[in-house]
Amino acid sequence: MTQDDLRELIEKYLTEDLSQQEFQLLWSALEEPGNKEIWMEMVQSVWENPMYHGLSDDHIKEKALDRLRPLLTEEVISPMIPNSKPPVVRWLARGGAWWAAAVFVVMCCAGAYLLFLRPARRQPLDNTGGIAAKNDIAPGSNKALLTLSDGSTVALDSTGNQLIRQGATTIRQYNGQLQYKAQGAASGIAYNTLTTPRGGQFKIVLPDGTKVWLNAASSIRYPIAFTQNERRVKISGEVYFEVAGNATKPFMVDVNGSTEVQVLGTHFNINAYKDEAAINTTLLEGKVSVNVNQQPGVILKPGQQASLSTNGTLQLFKDVDTAQVVAWKEGWFQFHLANLPAVMRQVERWYDVEINYKGDITDVVFEGRIQRELTLAQMLKILEKYHVRFHVEGKTITVLPG
Repeated sequence: MTQDDLRELIEKYLTEDLSQQEFQLLWSALEEPGNKEIWMEMVQSVWENPMYHGLSDDHIKEKALDRLRPLLTEEVISPMIPNSKPPVVRWLARGGAWWAAAVFVVMCCAGAYLLFLRPARRQPLDNTGGIAAKNDIAPGSNKALLTLSDGSTVALDSTGNQLIRQGATTIRQYNGQLQYKAQGAASGIAYNTLTTPRGGQFKIVLPDGTKVWLNAASSIRYPIAFTQNERRVKISGEVYFEVAGNATKPFMVDVNGSTEVQVLGTHFNINAYKDEAAINTTLLEGKVSVNVNQQPGVILKPGQQASLSTNGTLQLFKDVDTAQVVAWKEGWFQFHLANLPAVMRQVERWYDVEINYKGDITDVVFEGRIQRELTLAQMLKILEKYHVRFHVEGKTITVLPG
């Protein structure tokens, strides 16, 4: 990107004429050496020219501040301490004149920070938009339903501690997880299914030692003993795997009947929710092959992601932020250039609520993370800081224009 191109993007950003694609280009460009100096130079010129938008100097500065929030992140963002005061404005001295180089709206509440990236004018909340404590809903927790091979079901939660026997296999539930252990040779193939509801998550250790984490509204179907020449499971929703190595028995994952992931021993995450735009397979360690409809597969290396869109297009993305992909497993919502519907889909699954939209929804883009252990009211109060309003009635949330 040339300096003229960069200056044009910055100009469009300051005048609210930047498309989503151009915003991402600008975001990437500001990571290149020297480009931040151009950014600061142009911002200073805006403040030194009160006629830039035909407004007073004070209004110019206010408008410019509104447009600087998402940038120069490494100067401000650091691990946040609950109840600490977040940095808001970083002032710099240049040429003897003080001027603001960047400003962030950072939410620091119970370990959360969130950046509002596409500013809009804030509207005051009315009484119907507030989130009352009486409407509060607890966050998701360890809970799932185990369906045994005979069709019977067992409810699982964080406190359960029980032992289940299926033929030569022992199933133990403890501390919010399920562990399988084969005691001898199995007679025939029997399958179990573990399903998490909305508002639930669970961990399972398969008979071969493979560790599996299920996010909310997800499932995995698996044999109670791997007796064949391959280890094959079927999943839906979002699942993280740490596959036990076994070169003689490749591990196969059937994703919604449309994608197959083949591994030998590796760590990877599959997001296959049907209300998302693509099935995303992200590799953290090892090596996997992602195959679609028996066609030649895409081989992933660590840090890469295979994305299968709803129209059947398979794309390979490199240098993916794997920490953001698996943040759910570590107890976080983590957003990167996420629009409001994308954020609310996660809220819907984790708090087991219904989301409705009323009126024109603000074009907000979020960057940052929030702990998943917050209650619904705490979560929505954070989002309300960023020009979004909510009306909560029972388990139905209506998103209102800001």
